[in-house]
Amino acid sequence: MAEDPVDPMPKIREACLPTCPKQNTLYEACKSRIAKSGEGDCEAWYFELHHCVDKCVAPKVFAATKGG
Repeated sequence: MAEDPVDPMPKIREACLPTCPKQNTLYEACKSRIAKSGEGDCEAWYFELHHCVDKCVAPKVFAATKGG
């Protein structure tokens, strides 16, 4: 019986997060402000962070789909 395939995306995203320290710091600071005030959102910072991470992720995903 064949093993179920494992999605590599979560590990790739986690590995790419350190390539975006400024965006991650701003997003985490926003989350802290929201936790203290109980209102607002961090949507803009979330998308900025993930846009940065995606720049790192894309070539790694394409390399994985090509076999490496």
